[in-house]
Amino acid sequence: MDVLAADALIKWMTQYEDVRFCLLEQFLPDGESHPFARKMLQHFENLCTPLKSVSFYSSLKNQEFRFLQAGYDTVHARSLWHLWQDDSAVAVDSRLRLNTLEPFDEWEEFALFASHYFILEAVKGSSALTSPNMTDPDLKQQIPERQPDAENSSFIPENLEHVLEISSIADSARCRRFGAIIPSSGNTVSLHGGLSNQGRLEDTDGYWLTGFDANGERSSGLPDPPSSIPARLCHTITALSDCKCLLVGGRESPDRALSGCWFRSSAEWRAVEDLPIPLYRHCAAAVASDTEEAAVLIFGGRTTGGPAVNRWFLWQETTGWNEVLTSSENLKPRFGAAMASTGSHCGLLLGGMTEEGSFCDEIWEWTVTYGRGQNPTLVLNAQQGIDVAPRMGACLVQSPIGLLLIGGVSTSLIPKEEEIVLVTKKGHDQSFYVLKPALPSTGYGDLRALLVGHAAYVCGDTLLIAGGGAVCFSFGSHCNHNVWTLKFPNVREINYDLRQWVSKRKTRLNYQSRPQWQLGDPSPPTLCSNPVEQVLRVKIESADDFDRLMNKGRPVVMEDLDLGRCTKDWTVPELERKINPYTMVTVHEAQAGSMNFQHKNFRYVKKPFGEFIQEVHVSGSRQYLRSLAAEKSADEPARFYKDFPALRDDFCLPLQLQTVALNEHSSPLRISGPVNMWLHYDVMANVLCQISGKKVVALYPPSDAVHFAIPPGSSSSPVDVFSTDPDHRGRIDYRRHHIRAALGKGDVLYIPPLWLHSAAPMENLSVSVNVFFRNLKSGYAAGRDVYGNRDMQAYENGRKSIDKMVKSFNSLPKDIGSVYLERLAHELMEKAKAYGRNPA
Repeated sequence: MDVLAADALIKWMTQYEDVRFCLLEQFLPDGESHPFARKMLQHFENLCTPLKSVSFYSSLKNQEFRFLQAGYDTVHARSLWHLWQDDSAVAVDSRLRLNTLEPFDEWEEFALFASHYFILEAVKGSSALTSPNMTDPDLKQQIPERQPDAENSSFIPENLEHVLEISSIADSARCRRFGAIIPSSGNTVSLHGGLSNQGRLEDTDGYWLTGFDANGERSSGLPDPPSSIPARLCHTITALSDCKCLLVGGRESPDRALSGCWFRSSAEWRAVEDLPIPLYRHCAAAVASDTEEAAVLIFGGRTTGGPAVNRWFLWQETTGWNEVLTSSENLKPRFGAAMASTGSHCGLLLGGMTEEGSFCDEIWEWTVTYGRGQNPTLVLNAQQGIDVAPRMGACLVQSPIGLLLIGGVSTSLIPKEEEIVLVTKKGHDQSFYVLKPALPSTGYGDLRALLVGHAAYVCGDTLLIAGGGAVCFSFGSHCNHNVWTLKFPNVREINYDLRQWVSKRKTRLNYQSRPQWQLGDPSPPTLCSNPVEQVLRVKIESADDFDRLMNKGRPVVMEDLDLGRCTKDWTVPELERKINPYTMVTVHEAQAGSMNFQHKNFRYVKKPFGEFIQEVHVSGSRQYLRSLAAEKSADEPARFYKDFPALRDDFCLPLQLQTVALNEHSSPLRISGPVNMWLHYDVMANVLCQISGKKVVALYPPSDAVHFAIPPGSSSSPVDVFSTDPDHRGRIDYRRHHIRAALGKGDVLYIPPLWLHSAAPMENLSVSVNVFFRNLKSGYAAGRDVYGNRDMQAYENGRKSIDKMVKSFNSLPKDIGSVYLERLAHELMEKAKAYGRNPA
């Protein structure tokens, strides 16, 4: 249903005295960039039933405000995932019955699905007095962002800020979930077993982080697990000294756990003593035995039939498996916990899930002790005050800056900025402390990783994350076909390369930072080797002067025009006074410094204007408001003087811009925080009136559009023209046509039709008004054009003609048809060149 129609229905119901409204719907707890959300949205798009409300009401808080604003007395919303964990909503016995009906081990996929659906109850009238309290815990008590205080700040690693995010860098041959990483010699690692979309896997993908020989080929020098080891998933492989490692357990299906174990020495794999009980989803860590030989400690997991266990076992090469006695009886049976060594005899255990599907929120530090002639024992100490939500299916790895907790699922959907957190020690008592967000979260553009079913390993100064993904129920599957790395500087000064030797691809992969122009820098970067041309600045006296400038077809900055009292009055306090703070506005909420329309690295959020302006002005939040029509925003263009009537008399177009006023299409209000607008063109001409703040606009002529990877039928480019990274720009021919305009208070920039442009603020807050206008007598596309960027009718007709032309060759063999199509394309290009030379 259309959002406005749905809002009208919600409000219409309040005309009755006693109303109870129940809603089951999707929402986006971590925005549209989350891989599950993308898969869900695309699924409904493919069915031609797009989810229209999620962009406007993406959070539960927004949904509750939606109903409160409509006139309901009480509103309570909860995600299905929170309801599942609530004993009063789903009894423990009911959750336990799940395994008796069917063996179940798709917990991560269930958590992802249930975290994206909610139930809302809105009540008006006498029912509100008896309505049960369904308020979501996330809404009653938001977890505050952890900030290091004076006491603990000195314990944060000094080089933490310099950790670099590295993009997806290798393409795996296939999807591989719930595999295990095998450490090899030098800087070589492999990913073994797991699950693909076709079934369980028994083979291995390999990667190395080292130089290449002359032929560009390299073997690890160590054998992969042999084919005699049955296919499995949810197993562990633990690295020991001298390139040794131990493979333990796993499963074939949720009710068929495996007990087999294999040990790799320097040259071969051999079967060793089986586990005392079959296990999968257990956790493992390397420790030292009483004779100081390498040993493997494992805990928990599930056994055949699904029961969770809380037993500890220790494996040594000389003695095999022994059960380890513990000092605590309070350790619940669990599976999917995370464990890592912090010393030769000690480590940390956290998270996991109980048999009935509840999270284990306690965190334990463990120490292995040995007595003469006795089985080893384990001393457990509960850790208090560690600010991290319980997780299941996460990886915990030791790195040069401390323990890194990576991915998994939790009581709520883990936000992108907390997918990787640092667990380190602080204070004189060396207690553990969690810093979040610790590192840039995994993801590069639309290649964001889905960190469930993944594996992680630290090799020297590089963290590698491989595999993972999920079946997103009926929406389809998302697989991490790519490999991500994070590099820790000042560990070793080596430029690593990564290659997957299993596949035949030979893409050379270099790790480099991606510097961005930062707010406060004296000027944006130069985007080409030639000096950057500045947009001409002029003063005009009449409407004829402006018409002559338009006829030249180039951007120009006009100075000293009278725009009204807005340039003095539109301060933040005055805007807050004139615009009702509860007026709902739709804003772009970005994580990165530059928005990308093609990759959608931002989300649309509907929120009160007062909340938006405070977040931008006080907190410097990366948000961008491009106002929409207050009524029928999907059908009508924005005109700020109608949408914000209190601002009508503050802004006016001067007489010199009479042509603009007479041919106005739309006039949106723009308020921007420290975030860059993507590169795009508008089909209509426009004047950008800068009211307050400063910004820089990069512009390129229409002839350069072919160099900026703009998809057919689109007007937006994925290229970040403010990036200084040569790799980012190396694939694009920027030519020599870039020009730049620096705008301050009162400046008016004329942007001709089809000129590509991207804006970057030079201060935390920028306020402007765009006035789009029709400068052509004909040629515009018929029908609705809300944003003024619908392509010309001739272009739309031409694209339809191309489709018909291609279909006309369907009866011919493909090799013959492609020859003729290429000839036609060449002929069309020649005609385009001739048309440009002689437009008459």
